[in-house]
Amino acid sequence: MGVRRTTQASEVAASASFLDQVDGLRTLLQQAPTGLIAAEAPSGRIIMVNEEAERILGWSPGPAASRVEPGPLGGSDADDTPDNPLEHPLARALAGADVRNASIDCQGSDALVRLCVNASPVRSSSGRILGAVTTFVDLGERPLPGHAQRADDRPRDALRSASELERLQANLIAMSAGLEDKVQLAYQAQHDFLTGLPNRVLFEERLERAVTSAERYGRRLALLFLDLDGFVTVNDTFGRDAGDRILKDVARRLQHSLRRSDTLARFGGDEFVVLVSEIKELDDASEVGLALLASLVEPFEVPGSRLTLTASVGVSIFPDDAKDAKELERHADAAMYHAQESGSNGISLFGSPDRHVLFASDRYGPS
Repeated sequence: MGVRRTTQASEVAASASFLDQVDGLRTLLQQAPTGLIAAEAPSGRIIMVNEEAERILGWSPGPAASRVEPGPLGGSDADDTPDNPLEHPLARALAGADVRNASIDCQGSDALVRLCVNASPVRSSSGRILGAVTTFVDLGERPLPGHAQRADDRPRDALRSASELERLQANLIAMSAGLEDKVQLAYQAQHDFLTGLPNRVLFEERLERAVTSAERYGRRLALLFLDLDGFVTVNDTFGRDAGDRILKDVARRLQHSLRRSDTLARFGGDEFVVLVSEIKELDDASEVGLALLASLVEPFEVPGSRLTLTASVGVSIFPDDAKDAKELERHADAAMYHAQESGSNGISLFGSPDRHVLFASDRYGPS
């Protein structure tokens, strides 16, 4: 029901915030014995500087730190010529390079701090660069031009023997690899392997936070459950590979129909969930649902065939329909089943008195 042959295929890029991964490991990263800085891709926005990095650099970014550029993160060559910001190890990692044992000098108050730096990109399971992590150790100071070396720096420099430097570099490489592995595992644990969308674990964490915030500030939010109508026939007819390609395209289309502040997740199979973090009017939730259904109107492509998909959407509103996140989920799920039972390509609002189903065909014409 609701499936017709159609044509159009595409790949969906994994859409997930690198910030989610770093947040999950923030305590561990703060305790790392090396300086550590993490940045999102492709913007280069710095999202974390740990305590050791702040100590070494004497600098901490604000809540909305800018992209990697000269300044606290900028390096210089031996002749004190500033590095091109695009050549900074973190910027190179954001472009996909692995940097090992780079030596750069960062400006302090009266000395240049020499750092041994490693940097690596962090990728999604599909290979997309989500961000980058750089780790570094302080190899000592050298005076700025016109400044004499301080007496208490000499013993420190004397300790930097070749064997000590090799040990520090080996530890730094091991530390970088370990953090990259942990960040990657955190990503995989919180995101759907097929679409790159948040999975149930991450989505429910966000939903709990959103409900708490809405309750505190007296706001409404909407939860939408979406199930593709009759999708099982796609896998049965065209095979699982074709079904997976269509699910990726569905994820991409649904994502493009939402605001950046909304959260789209895949709970498994052909079930998607949307959190609309703030709505002003109850009808706003219906409009979001109609936009989701409209995004599926364009045909999908499978080998030798074209498919048209429809979906059923259930909507639950906080605090109108539920007192907490769990109840909100149950009610959105129940509304979605009601929409399915009433016919394909429709939206059911849990709290509507007669459980009326709004069909996309009422707005967009026959499916």
